Amino acid sequence: MVKNGIMEIESKQITVWFDDDHPGSLAGVTGILSRHAVNILAMTASGNRENGRAHFVVDRIALACNILQNHGYHVICEDVLCLQVKNVAGALHRSLQLLAEHDINIDYIYAFAQEATEGGTAVIKCDEAARAKSVLMAHFKELWHGDE
Repeated sequence: MVKNGIMEIESKQITVWFDDDHPGSLAGVTGILSRHAVNILAMTASGNRENGRAHFVVDRIALACNILQNHGYHVICEDVLCLQVKNVAGALHRSLQLLAEHDINIDYIYAFAQEATEGGTAVIKCDEAARAKSVLMAHFKELWHGDE
């Protein structure tokens, strides 16, 4: 997120595994979070009929992890980067290229933008989150403002 010209990108996500991926598995998790007033800021899910997993960025990470574990879910909390990028062609590429140039591997990424907004957000899980944050922060002005 960009606030007052400063990029805030360090975050955490929860990953939930489903041993039995069936209709309603994901709704079960989102229902628990909803009942405990945990707001889902970003998410992605994948799976097949045998198993699945979902990644969530939420506003109350400790509470979310605790309540889902108490409901019997296999949950881990892990560091991610929530990178705000300009909503223009090539903006995400510049950030990913910068990480590649610094030999930082991306495990996975999920991203979104709305057409009418100035920026989009990419949730990045990488092997060296702290170093990736340092690299991206050092190039913030170039990444956010481009050739302006």
